[in-house]
Amino acid sequence: MNLHPNVAPFSFLIGTWSGAGRGYYPTIAGFEYRETVTFSAIPGKPFLRYEQKTQGAHGPMHTELGFFRPVGEGKLEFTLAQPTGQTELLEGAVAEFDGELRFDFEQSTVVNSPAAKEVKSTARFYVLNKERTVLKTRFDMAAAGQQLQQHLESHLEK
Repeated sequence: MNLHPNVAPFSFLIGTWSGAGRGYYPTIAGFEYRETVTFSAIPGKPFLRYEQKTQGAHGPMHTELGFFRPVGEGKLEFTLAQPTGQTELLEGAVAEFDGELRFDFEQSTVVNSPAAKEVKSTARFYVLNKERTVLKTRFDMAAAGQQLQQHLESHLEK
């Protein structure tokens, strides 16, 4: 496949990752879920398509779609849309520590539709092991009158 030069260094992401996750927040009871994340490339385009789905004990829970976009000099953008009425534009950076690769998206702009529950801000963190076969995720959220804090975490394998 003809990958855009900005995307080629991230080709190890392409494919489907799945595994267990758990969630908690001061306003809800804790829960567990199965998560599937798929990254796919469009030949020659400077982004990866992203799709996430979660499944709980009683069926589907959440899904989101978006684009992972390396923009040069270690900078990343992540654009996401959710059926709950939010869109997220996240800015972040990629860094390597002891062979692990981290994507830290600490700067977000969240837009809520008029009928959505208000989410004020988000942050997302992804850590890949040295072999690039394990993807650990963390999602932080400020919503429901709460400060920005961890809401979700998962451990995914390709």
